[in-house]
Amino acid sequence: MDVSVITINYNNALLTVNFVKSVLAVTTSKLKYEVIVVDNASSKEDYIILNEVINNKDGVRLIKSKINLGFGGGNMLGVQYASGKYLAFINNDIVFKEDCLNSLFSFMNENKNVGVVTPQQLNKDGNPVSCFDYFHGIRKEILGRKFVELFLPKNRDRRENKQYTKTCCADFIQGCFMFFDINSFAQVGGFDTNIFLYYEEMDICFRLKKEGLKSCLHPETKFLHYHGVSTGKNFAIKKELQISYLYVIKKNYSYLKYLTIKSIVLFKLFFKSIVSPRYFELFFTVLTESYLQKSLKLKQKIQLE
Repeated sequence: MDVSVITINYNNALLTVNFVKSVLAVTTSKLKYEVIVVDNASSKEDYIILNEVINNKDGVRLIKSKINLGFGGGNMLGVQYASGKYLAFINNDIVFKEDCLNSLFSFMNENKNVGVVTPQQLNKDGNPVSCFDYFHGIRKEILGRKFVELFLPKNRDRRENKQYTKTCCADFIQGCFMFFDINSFAQVGGFDTNIFLYYEEMDICFRLKKEGLKSCLHPETKFLHYHGVSTGKNFAIKKELQISYLYVIKKNYSYLKYLTIKSIVLFKLFFKSIVSPRYFELFFTVLTESYLQKSLKLKQKIQLE
């Protein structure tokens, strides 16, 4: 098997079906690939819709988890059933318009120093959007991304909403579409399943960099991303975003750098909690560093049916 595509469904069966259909429609038969759909404990009604369509398609496998494992955990469950030389972790709110898998397969075969790659991303209107980012640090936390970009070396590619014309490498690529060499993925231990949602891409690309492996954008092909459809943006999700961010910073940076960033975040959250008291719980979570204890991961329940 050349490529194993892994995607997660959570109460969005129609979105997942559209994604799978788009992959099957544009991927040429010369590539040996499989599509693995991990259902992350969706409702019974949603799973029935998914099962009726997905399970009847050749080369597509549906796996049901009895508990919502989050992004990292769900994808790692899919890995256990994968047999490809390459692993493509792709959000279900993506639609293929071109044969991305063949393009990335050829690129990775020719570039063994690359650990992970992504194609060019387009928004729902078909306009190019940024596909990579810089590791977050003190300067970005205080002054923002634009300030960080002012001090980038001239040979570094800038993060822009544009159609790139050449392959470029960055600190980390966006997590909606990540195409790994399975050996590189295994070498760094795969996704950290402690992270329920968000910043998984920054964490794993940090570990790839430590092993001397690059994270790249290869813009030969493009895909549409209906950003945010699969997760939504309620306050619990926003809180998880902050929890995951500081967990990843603490895990990968020096303690002094982590402590500085944590202090900046606390300062911001303190003033936010004055205006909106719901931020106080998040302030206390950061203050006590109880990231994993307050994660949505611990609030998931086992489905008995």
